[in-house]
Amino acid sequence: MPLAKCARCNRIFNKTTSPVCGQCEAAEEADREKVREVINQEPNLSADELAARAEVDIRVVYWMINEGQLTSIETAKDVRCGRCGAPAISLSKKLCQSCLDKLNAEMARAQASIKLDAKRPVQIGERMTVHKTIDTKRRT
Repeated sequence: MPLAKCARCNRIFNKTTSPVCGQCEAAEEADREKVREVINQEPNLSADELAARAEVDIRVVYWMINEGQLTSIETAKDVRCGRCGAPAISLSKKLCQSCLDKLNAEMARAQASIKLDAKRPVQIGERMTVHKTIDTKRRT
């Protein structure tokens, strides 16, 4: 496991998924719950306003956004397909279903067209001919 510095207490710990150590995990979860409560009451706040109203560090809000735990309703509606501009399936996929199907078909065709080089048959005594050639060149 990789070592990391706890975002709360600056102690070194074995990082799994959380940015904080096991001792700070309860306090971090309490902060996340505060953020969720504020979001339920006032869903259209900016990240700074949300952190101030929930009385938590802004890093907690940013971590929740990066992990996909917080998304704005307006943001979710505005996500467009990266290929054709139609509404996307989700925030994480960023493709419409049609383009996703086309991309999967293109990938399958590309994988089918890849051919591996044929294996060269092993020739018994191949190294011996190399040695003979070298010895021949040395003598001349």
